[in-house]
Amino acid sequence: MAETCRPAAWLIGRTVGAALFFGASAAAAAEWLFDFDAGAFYDSNLSRAQKSSDVRADAAATLAASAGNFYALTGNDGLTLSIEGRGEAYHRFHGLNFIGAGASADFRHKFDLGYAAPWLRIAASASYDGYQQNLRSGARWDARAEVGQRLSEQFDAALGGMFDRRYAEHDEPVVPGISGKVFDLRGHSVYFRAGYAATEALLLGARVEVRRGDVVSSTRRNLEVFEASSAIAHDPAFGDDFFAYRLRGTTGTATVSASWAIDTRSSLNLVYAAERTRAYDELDYHSYRVDFAYAYRY
Repeated sequence: MAETCRPAAWLIGRTVGAALFFGASAAAAAEWLFDFDAGAFYDSNLSRAQKSSDVRADAAATLAASAGNFYALTGNDGLTLSIEGRGEAYHRFHGLNFIGAGASADFRHKFDLGYAAPWLRIAASASYDGYQQNLRSGARWDARAEVGQRLSEQFDAALGGMFDRRYAEHDEPVVPGISGKVFDLRGHSVYFRAGYAATEALLLGARVEVRRGDVVSSTRRNLEVFEASSAIAHDPAFGDDFFAYRLRGTTGTATVSASWAIDTRSSLNLVYAAERTRAYDELDYHSYRVDFAYAYRY
């Protein structure tokens, strides 16, 4: 792995080390967790382009599986350590197909007893994704913290913040003096989310997030985008005449979801997310995404 991917590899190593440490010290309180998800999604603007002639939409099949341990550290503290694998296969744009693997650590503290007690959650994850089109391959990690509370037996809400980092493994410059590491990205965000148990089987959710940081737009040659870019590379995933541009932008995302419990271990999940990014002046783009998945927990 390239040198730029070392921070993510370090985080994975620390996560595995933490798993061994807590596994030795809290084995009696450990509980195995297994997750399996299979589904599909449709994205209206995969290229994140502004001009309609450059917008590329597609659908993809998704598959993810994870295994982890939950450790009850105290009566109010719990830690979940997991490893996972995932992949996506696209209908039209096969260069976006990828397989990834990673690890995560999720700590949760309740400030009191009972369902209405507020909580603090701190989580971190790291992964490596290998794409069919190498420009996008590389490691990534994120860290987040949130506070929340169950306001009634049916309703809960949380407020949080996150920092994300992605590393570009391949440098493919096309303009002298301008980097070709388009997918070397970083950003930070704040979000609010809420959940409502409409019935014993139906859980409804909503989330609003604002992120400030690096974004990537893939278009044909575009002078306005070129002048605002900090990195440029040829992007054959969408066509031989497409280029990927790294920009600084602000992204707002609104998400609604519904989860229907089939039984105590499995559910059907539907998610709709609308996203809009403003990079500078009047340069902006928007998209929406619909996900449907079957989830099994053991």
